[in-house]
Amino acid sequence: MYAITEGVAKINDRKVHAFKREVFAGDAVLTVKAGTTGYKGEVCRKDSSRTFVCLESILGDVHFTPITDPEGHMTGFQIVGCGDDTLNALVRAVKFVEKVLDEQRLGYND
Repeated sequence: MYAITEGVAKINDRKVHAFKREVFAGDAVLTVKAGTTGYKGEVCRKDSSRTFVCLESILGDVHFTPITDPEGHMTGFQIVGCGDDTLNALVRAVKFVEKVLDEQRLGYND
């Protein structure tokens, strides 16, 4: 079993209840955090929901690269990992994010 800690992340002046755990897979260790305010019924930033995902490599061969548009604005990121342990750690981290966000969206099923 693994330990999950709870905390709060502040996203655009909104508090988001977040969960954190460390993912271990052989020689790879990742810290993953995720949380959301759930659905708010709005599409604009002012009153809409907030969702938070953070992934940090503690041990292992993982590289994070921003993706930018022609003006230099970050529009995304890519994650590159080497080795079977990193593959397994990334899969576990993504599954944790999916579980947290799915449970926090209050049972809505699309």
